[in-house]
Amino acid sequence: MKQMILTLTVALIFSTTLTAQNVGDSPQTKLGFTKRVESKVLNDSLNIYIHLPFNYKKDKEFPLIVLLDAHSSFKAFSACTELMAYARSIPTCIVVGFPQYKYANFNVNNINDKMDNITRFMGKELLPQLKTEFNITKTLIWGQGTEITTYLMLNSPDMFDGYIADVPDLKLISEMVNSKEVLSNLKDHNVDYYIFGSSVAKIDNNKFVDNLRSNAPKELNWHYYMSDESDMIIYLMNNYMHAIKQFFAEQ
Repeated sequence: MKQMILTLTVALIFSTTLTAQNVGDSPQTKLGFTKRVESKVLNDSLNIYIHLPFNYKKDKEFPLIVLLDAHSSFKAFSACTELMAYARSIPTCIVVGFPQYKYANFNVNNINDKMDNITRFMGKELLPQLKTEFNITKTLIWGQGTEITTYLMLNSPDMFDGYIADVPDLKLISEMVNSKEVLSNLKDHNVDYYIFGSSVAKIDNNKFVDNLRSNAPKELNWHYYMSDESDMIIYLMNNYMHAIKQFFAEQ
């Protein structure tokens, strides 16, 4: 009888422990997969990276976060997104990485044509395909050190619900970002825009921030943050987490 009681007690403790653990806990979560995409706009076949959250179901709705710089950022940032969702700081999200480097070798002479190609690829090919494959609600795009998210926000404000410009270098589109008229075009659009600066990176976007302060329409829900963190990886990760948490808190 004592042996039976001991056996039942151990079984009960083991069962309780398993029940207390979420079956979607990180050891059981696959971190992303590669999908081949054919693009007529880019005239290329390219790999994108897709991470589905631990509670993914085909008929369930999820927000979408698109990550630029995906060769370097996808695993770390999608894992970070999963962890925040697991802690209930944000909803669980589908994360897609687009490695744009090959198509974003911008210079002063080609930036408009190349940016137009990226815009058309995202708006006419990538997003429609993702929305066909998954049940997507809110959409958000993040990029670091690049003009792309800001360019998209100003030229295609309805493409995403939120745009994160993480310490962007905007020199090549300075005429656009410093224009009062460009901001006035956002008057009829509800857009969330997050721009981050760094005292260490030595990228000066103060003129653009001043333009936002003076001329941004009320429909543009914009936020500007400056970091004094000396480690680039730390401030980029922190900026990303801060922005997505605030974005979902405001929805």
